[in-house]
Amino acid sequence: MHEHRQPIPPVHPWTERDVRGITTLSIDDVAAMTGTLLAFGLIPTPPGETSPAELIFNTRKETTDGK
Repeated sequence: MHEHRQPIPPVHPWTERDVRGITTLSIDDVAAMTGTLLAFGLIPTPPGETSPAELIFNTRKETTDGK
């Protein structure tokens, strides 16, 4: 017996508004988080580029005895 299936609806890309609606973040929220991550030393990596070996920039020198 042949089973009747519903057609698969076409896939449409999300708009910027759709994505922000899902995350409920505003552009200002994203900018604030970005600034905070940079202030904490996260090294920015542009989309599509390979991540650096170290993701956090640390200006403090650690001692050899671990203190």
